[in-house]
Amino acid sequence: MIVRHHASRVTWNNPAVPSAAYRMRYGVYVPSYGPYGDPATLRELAVAAEDAGWDGFFMWDLVTPDTYEPPFADPWVVLAAIAQTTTAIKLGPLVTPLPRRRLGTLALQASTLQSLSGGRLILGLGTGVGWDYSRWGEPAKRSVLAARLDEGAPVLARLLSGEPVEHSGDHFQVTDVRFPPTTVPIWTSGFWPRKGPVRGAAGADGLFPQIRDAADDFRIPTPEELITIRADFERDGGRPGADFVIWSPNPAWAPDAARAEAYEEVGVTWWLQDGSEVTPADLLRRIRTGPPQR
Repeated sequence: MIVRHHASRVTWNNPAVPSAAYRMRYGVYVPSYGPYGDPATLRELAVAAEDAGWDGFFMWDLVTPDTYEPPFADPWVVLAAIAQTTTAIKLGPLVTPLPRRRLGTLALQASTLQSLSGGRLILGLGTGVGWDYSRWGEPAKRSVLAARLDEGAPVLARLLSGEPVEHSGDHFQVTDVRFPPTTVPIWTSGFWPRKGPVRGAAGADGLFPQIRDAADDFRIPTPEELITIRADFERDGGRPGADFVIWSPNPAWAPDAARAEAYEEVGVTWWLQDGSEVTPADLLRRIRTGPPQR
């Protein structure tokens, strides 16, 4: 891998995946509670996004938010409704905490939603947040959650492959199970900088990295940081040339065509418009203007 710095621009060259192969796609990323907890509102936003030419619509997957604001919608049920009212836009949960799920249930949900959507599901996986476990009396130790994700993600992929699955591990047991074959792209997620391995990276089709600033607020990674992040991901088994996903938690850094080129050059393939810092009405107006154009 060769990295060339040109003033404020960074060019990322991977001989196996030319930078020209990357094309930025734009999606919408919304919570599933509070102002966004109404299923009809979420469906309206997704339909508007498809009509305006956005490429994807993704939802948070939580059980209990840190600050509970009713109403609260199940993302999988809402995504099923969206799958029935759209025809082209990609959709999925970002991210589903695999350690708190039964693998068989998750595999069946994913295969069913993939069939219902005509192949548009992208499944984001991660460890989730501590309160999603502790509030239900479940252990929330990060090392245990990470180990469950590392073990469970490949087993889930095997369940979706259509092949008979036998698995005896530290956290999951599967005996003589075979589900219908279903192709579902799987993205993993994690925080940077990190000392340990990228969890759930083995065989993953994409990465949704998370970074916090000095005030512990989310921020968008820089192109320079993403070079290191991609190297970490591929080192730990992520697919070369996989999707790389960024999102803009700060409205000042909404997806922008002028800024997109620098991110495309380091392999970013998705840029998500965040909804958590604006009202659904404001987001709807933004969606209707369409994604950035070049």
